Amino acid sequence: MLLLTLLACGWNQIPHGQYLNEDLPLWDAASAVPTADGIYFSLPRAGALALVPRARDASLVDLGEGRLTLLQGVEGTDVVVALVERTACDPEDERDLRRIDTVDACPDRYRVVSTDVMAVDDGAVLSSVSIDGRYNRLTFSDDARFAVAYLDFADPSLVLQGVVDLTSIVVLDLTTGRSQLVNVGFAADRVRFQSGPSGETTGLVVLSRSEVAQIDLAAEPWDVGTTFNLTLDPDSVVVPSAVELTPDGRYALITVDGQADLYALDLEQHSINLLELAGRPSDLEVCETGDVTVVTYSDQAVVEVFDHDRFEFDTYTLDERMNRILEGDGFVVLFSDLGLKDAYRLDLASGELVEYRLENPPFDMQLAPTGEFAVAFTRAESGGGGTELYDARPGMEVLDLLGDSTRPYLLEGRGVGLAFSEGDGRLDALVLQENVRYLYQLDLYTGDAVTLDLDVPPAGIGSLADGTFLITHATALGGVSFLEPSSGQLTSRFGFATLGLLDPIELVEAP
Repeated sequence: MLLLTLLACGWNQIPHGQYLNEDLPLWDAASAVPTADGIYFSLPRAGALALVPRARDASLVDLGEGRLTLLQGVEGTDVVVALVERTACDPEDERDLRRIDTVDACPDRYRVVSTDVMAVDDGAVLSSVSIDGRYNRLTFSDDARFAVAYLDFADPSLVLQGVVDLTSIVVLDLTTGRSQLVNVGFAADRVRFQSGPSGETTGLVVLSRSEVAQIDLAAEPWDVGTTFNLTLDPDSVVVPSAVELTPDGRYALITVDGQADLYALDLEQHSINLLELAGRPSDLEVCETGDVTVVTYSDQAVVEVFDHDRFEFDTYTLDERMNRILEGDGFVVLFSDLGLKDAYRLDLASGELVEYRLENPPFDMQLAPTGEFAVAFTRAESGGGGTELYDARPGMEVLDLLGDSTRPYLLEGRGVGLAFSEGDGRLDALVLQENVRYLYQLDLYTGDAVTLDLDVPPAGIGSLADGTFLITHATALGGVSFLEPSSGQLTSRFGFATLGLLDPIELVEAP
């Protein structure tokens, strides 16, 4: 329970001296979607969407009546897509409507819910598509034309009431506003889009337990064209653990929990090839450069590279087991979060394998945008390789991917956030540490580092397309700062989470 004492401090729509008790947080820092226009945040209590620019005050995006339930950016664009849940009240006795004027006043049994999928750019709604029911997951095609809405039952916040159709997804054409309910015959678990030779979206692949459905988006109407059964035994359940499409869109490559097999579904010839792997895979990465798939294992000290043209594996022996893959341009970086200290760079064209030895075991690693470095967060050890001082504290290591060296750094707290900025001959990494009030900024080219002291503790970090760092702050009323890496100039915005706080979420007319 959060108790807010709201005084006359200039916050929008907050009466002088009013008190509010709220269970829902006012803003969701993790929902941040950076664009050229500013940062979009969801405001759970108000059910609203806020845009926080750098050069002007924050404002609400007019989404109409209803509650924002999901906010998501469309990669490669400045468009964000909002799922807005609209509620009508349809009581058995129409006279009850005279006492019901807001969503919270309408009993659950009378609620009729629909969802609007809204595309937003520069603080304004570009388009809106209405779909029946509640949906909590959206996925987009690479060309940003299509979206699919479906139910994600792994989301603990999902609350469903009444009769729910588990067998359908909603396909949306974001350019025309067309939407269609497509029955795929099972509860969707994952969705992948197929692309044509020019990058245009041509179809959908929808996965669930034991089945895969293919939908041709060029056909009229949109419907399931082919269904692949991953098992012929009705008593057997096959649970996909990972799925990726080859760059040409022809094959869907699927790994399965508990099996040392790779299912290669030919989406053109409508056949299944079952390929034997070295063990049960831990990670799978389809690489567009080289047209190959890289597979690693938690129980095998090997990495396998599957050539999509030859339909054959090349196997590379490692000194230690690697279970994680990072894809670069023409190479991959392999590392382990299993308590091991090796990492590798594998050139996909030449097969050259470079080994790196870290001071302490990594638990996370990211590639810099130029592909010249990888930065790993390492865990503190009680003893073993390295100095006693180093073993007693968490750390960070920078891997030089153009050579074979590493640079270790001590951290005061466990690394929990990493962002990169590229520009003006610089390549900076910004580091967020657990329970540490300052941020650590490192120039990866020169090794120069500074600490950034903040008046309000940081909660998360990221970066904009122009290289500006963004920092969210641990404050109930909303806080975000913009950091220019080369000058250190900091611009902050606070208090935007109070926007629309006292505005009731009203009902829409019953259908």
